Parts: sequence; structure tokens; C-alpha cells
Amino acid sequence: MSNVVQLRGIKAIPIKAPKSVRSTTEAVILTKDAIAAWKDPPFQRPKRINQKVMDLAERMKTDGGILPGILTIGVLDREKWLVDGQHRIEAFKISELPEVYAEIRICHFDSMADMSDEFVEQNSKLAPMRPDDILRGLEASYPGLAMIRKHCDFVGYDMIRRGSAAPVVSMSAMLRCWFGSMQETPSSTGTSAANIVKILTEDEAALVVQFLNVAYGAWKRDPEYFRLWGSLNPSVTMWLWRRTVLAQYSPKSVRLTAQQFGKGLMSLSASSDYLDWLVGRGLSERDRSPCYSRMRKILIDRIADDTGARPIFPAPPWFQGGGKS
Repeated sequence: MSNVVQLRGIKAIPIKAPKSVRSTTEAVILTKDAIAAWKDPPFQRPKRINQKVMDLAERMKTDGGILPGILTIGVLDREKWLVDGQHRIEAFKISELPEVYAEIRICHFDSMADMSDEFVEQNSKLAPMRPDDILRGLEASYPGLAMIRKHCDFVGYDMIRRGSAAPVVSMSAMLRCWFGSMQETPSSTGTSAANIVKILTEDEAALVVQFLNVAYGAWKRDPEYFRLWGSLNPSVTMWLWRRTVLAQYSPKSVRLTAQQFGKGLMSLSASSDYLDWLVGRGLSERDRSPCYSRMRKILIDRIADDTGARPIFPAPPWFQGGGKS
């Protein structure tokens, strides 16, 4: 029995297909009715109707209605999903042509996770993908990513800080900061997004969610606090969180509750001097120690005001004792 799936509104023209029991390739006459039945998978990148899409629409009108490349359609539980080719399909819609000639690869999947893995593999071959595009594609395969997205809607894959309801930090940037803060000296990890997610266990993701919700409670989405979500401040605050809330840096250093730490983060956002200093700063050797020096003083003062005692904060080797460069 053939494993070719008949797609409504498509006249199949048989061609030689790859040797695979899980996929077939067909040359087809594609109609608007056919594409209307296809769904967009959750890992798909947002559609961006740019000049290239418009130019393709015009080109199809003049070259006989030929859709370039190969579209990939995923079949899962009898539903058809547009895995690869969404912008070419948008160009077809814009062209107002009644039908086009196209090559379609039909792949059968056992799960949405398998489909997302195929999406990442195919798109990585064609052109370099942004780290956040890769993570979006892998979300269905890694529960830790899904957990963060479920509990932290201010973390996203695109449109970062582009509106009052938009995410304030990208998933890839946040994970680089988090895993970079594990090191004795906070730094941006050089590990790729695809490799970072492999070490993001559900237990680790739960820790990420805890920190992020405390930070968001202090900083929110207000534009004046956007600089607090840059690479430097999150990396250093995550480093300190690990060594004052999740663990104790030394027998003499302070151990804080999440609530106490959150109040300290609120004091950071209330400090105009600290906010102004962050402008143009990055996670470099030049800026790391001065950042911690300023942060440390603000948090110590806040805790002292609340408790009446000045706590002892970690003084790691990379910290130069409080110079205000």
C-alpha cells in the first residue's frame, strides 16, 4: 500500500521520491483551497512580509506560476502542518494566482517534538538560524524550555522589547546569562543554543523560573528598566542569587530569602545612578567588577535598612573591592 497522503485540492504529478518509508516527494499543482487546510506548527517562526516576499509574488506571475524550492508538510494525527515554506506560501497568496506548480515533501511524524526536530535540522542546513529560532524549534522536545515559557511570558523568541506586552528578554540571552553565572566569574557562555538546551533539565528550569519571576516582580516591562534586562545586570544578579539564595558563598557571607533578594532588585531599579551607569556597559572584564561593586552596595544598604544589620556579601577574586569606574 502506498504511504502517499492525498491532499485535497492538489493534482499529483508523480516524480522519483527519496528512499524513505516516512516521506514522499511529489510535484503538484497547488491551489488556495489546498493550503487553507494546512496548519502552522507552534515552533514556526513569525511571518515577516518583507520586500523579498513581495518580489517573489511578482516573479511567480511572470514565470508561469512556479513556486521555488521544496515545501515540507508534516503529517501528524491526520492533520497537515506547514513545516517549511511559510513565506513562499505567503508569496503565493499575495500573487493572487489561482494555482502554482510546486514540489512538496510529505513527512509522517509520531509527535510534534519529532516534527520540530526536523524543522531545526532542515532550516539549519539551508541558512544559519538565530539562536532563538533554534530554541523555538526545540521547545517541543525539551520540557525545560516549555516550563520557562509557561511560567514566564516575558521571556520570548522574537519581538523583544517592541511593545508594552512584548517579551523583555530573549530565551537565548537569558539562558546564556544563567549558565554563565554558574562559573566562578560570571561570563557569557560560548556554548551554542542547541547545546545549552541539552543541559537544561526540568529541575534547572524550575530554578530559572524562580529567579526570573523574582526579577520580573522588581523590574517589570517598563521601558525605563529595559537596561536591567541587558546581559551585564542579569548575569551578575544571577551569579549573586546562586551564592546568597540557592547556596551560601562562605560560612561568614549572608544567606538571603528570595523575598529579601527581590527587595534588593527593586532597589536597583530605584537607583537612577545605577541605571545611568548601565548605559553602554557589557559583560566585560572592565565592567563586571564595577557593576558588582555598585550592586553590592545598593543591596547591602537595602538589607541593612530592613534588618538593622549590615550583611556580609561575597567578595570573589574577580571583585576589586568597590572601585567606581
